[in-house]
Amino acid sequence: MPDSFGTDAYDKREDVIAIRACVDSALDKLDEKMHFSQQLANNRPVVIKPNLVSVYHNSGFDKVDYPETTDPRVFEAVVRYIKRITNKITIAESSGKPMPTPANFRIAGYDRIAKYYGTGLVALELRPVIRYMLPKAEVMKEVYLPDTLDEVVKGNAFYISVPKMKTNLYTGVTLGFKNAMGTIPYFLRERNHSYLINKKLADLLYLFKPDLTVIDAIIGGEGNTPAPVDPVRVGKIIVGNNSVEVDRVATRMMGFDPDKNKLMVEAKIRGFGDPEAVIIGDPEGIPFRPAISSLMDEKTAREFPNLLALAGHTKNDAPVITDKNTVTPEQALALEQACVGGCLSAAKSGLDYYNFKKSARQDFSLCIVEGEGVELEGTRWWFDKTGKPYSLQDIAALPMNRMALGNCAAAARPACNYFAEGCCDTAKCMSVVCHAAGVTIPVMSPKNKGLMPTLTGMLGTILTRRKHIRNGAYVDCPHAQEDRIFPLPELDPEAARKDFILWPLPPMSKEEKKAQLRDQWRIMFSAIDFGWVPIRRRMKH
Repeated sequence: MPDSFGTDAYDKREDVIAIRACVDSALDKLDEKMHFSQQLANNRPVVIKPNLVSVYHNSGFDKVDYPETTDPRVFEAVVRYIKRITNKITIAESSGKPMPTPANFRIAGYDRIAKYYGTGLVALELRPVIRYMLPKAEVMKEVYLPDTLDEVVKGNAFYISVPKMKTNLYTGVTLGFKNAMGTIPYFLRERNHSYLINKKLADLLYLFKPDLTVIDAIIGGEGNTPAPVDPVRVGKIIVGNNSVEVDRVATRMMGFDPDKNKLMVEAKIRGFGDPEAVIIGDPEGIPFRPAISSLMDEKTAREFPNLLALAGHTKNDAPVITDKNTVTPEQALALEQACVGGCLSAAKSGLDYYNFKKSARQDFSLCIVEGEGVELEGTRWWFDKTGKPYSLQDIAALPMNRMALGNCAAAARPACNYFAEGCCDTAKCMSVVCHAAGVTIPVMSPKNKGLMPTLTGMLGTILTRRKHIRNGAYVDCPHAQEDRIFPLPELDPEAARKDFILWPLPPMSKEEKKAQLRDQWRIMFSAIDFGWVPIRRRMKH
C-alpha cells in the first residue's frame, strides 16, 4: 500500500481513482441484478478475506514486487464500498505456515486499511477453533475452523473472498473458493494436501462458501505459484455471487478450460455451480502461462540440467507397470503426475523460489525420488523421464545428492541422504529440496526487508497459540501427516444428509494438551527448515 494512503494525495492518484471506479462499477452492476446489498441491511457483520502470501514487497527476490498477493489498492476499494453499507467489517486471513499473518498485514499495509476504516483485523491462525463434521464430504470429513468464521457458517455474517487472479502448481489456478485454504488452521491444511487436494477444497464448500467473490485481475500472475510469478496485465475486476461460477469464468479468461481443471470439475460435480449463471460485461481475457507441476518438463531441464527426477507412484490411477524395461516417457510422466497436489508441487516451488534470484546457481546435481516405487518380483523401481528404471542400488550409486520426497518415498530412504518427511508438509518439501541442492530460499535471506517482522511474528504466533492451549482451547487439529481420510463416527440417515454438523471438541486432557503444546514448535522448525539456517539433514546409508 502506498505511503500516501489515507491522504488526499492517495485519493488523487490516477491508479487509485481507476481501481476504485472499476470496483464500484462491477459491484454496482452485480447489486442491480442480485441485490446483495439488501443482505447487508441492519448493519450485518461482514468478513472479508484477501490472499496474502510470503512473496511480498521487498521480500528478497530480484524485483521489488510480484503480483502474488491481493493488491491492497483493490482490497481497499472493496472495503470502501462495503463500508457504505455496513460498519461491522472484519478483515480475516491466515498466510500459511510458517509465515505470520500479522507481519504480512503490516508489510502489505492491510493494518493501515483496517485502522482507516475502523474494521477488525484478525490473523486466523491466532484464534481458537471450532470443529464440524461434513457428512457429504469425500475427503475433508472433519473440519476445524477459526471461531471468527463461525458466524459465517451460521449465516449470521456475510463472507467476501478477494483473491488474486493467478496460476497455481497445486490446483492449476487459485481464485475465489480455493482462497478458502487460508481459512483452515495450519495442520489441517497439511491433511490430504496431496492427490486429494481438489476433493478436499470442494468438500469445504459444504461448510461455507463466499456470498460475494471479487477477483483482483488488474495485474494477474502467471507461473509457479506459490513461488514468485510474472505479471499479466488484465485490467479487470471480476465479481459474482456464486464463487464456483466466478472461478469458472476467470479460469476461461486465463486461457484454460474449466471443464479440464480438476478443482473446477470437483465443485461442479458436487452441484456447487449454477448452470443458469449470467455473465454481465466483457469476459474476454488474456492467456496465462500455466503452472508446470512436474520435474520432468523441458523448462526444468533447461534451468536445472543436472536434476534427475525419478517417479514411482502407484496410487491415484497411476499406470500399472508389468515390465520395467518397456516403460515409455508418457508412462514415466504419468507415474509422476499421479500426485501433483502435495510434495511434488512444493519441491517444484522451492526450486522456483530460488530461481528468482540474480545469483541463482543452476548447475547443481540432485536426484529427487518420488513415490513408493513400482514393485516387480520383490524389487522396487523408479523411472526417469525417458522411462529408464532405477533400483535402490542404482540410486545409491548416483554421484550426486539424493532426496526422498515425502512419506510415500520412504522406501527410498536407504539410498538417499536427504528426506522430506510428511504428507504433505509444503514448507519442509520446499526447504529440503533447496538444502539438498545447496541453495538458499531468498525470502529467508537478509535481503528480505520483512525478515525481522516475520521472525518475531513467528515467535509471537507460537506463544499466542500456546497460551490458548494452556487455557484449554484448541487452535488446530492434531498433527498427523498421513495419506488417509480421517473418518466420522457412524451417523443416522437424517444426519448423513446434512451439509455440516457442529462437532464440539472434548475437554482437553493433560496428554492432549502436552501434545498440542509440543506441536506448536513444529511451526518454528518449519521456519528454520525454510532456509533461515541451512541445516542439512543427512542420514546413514
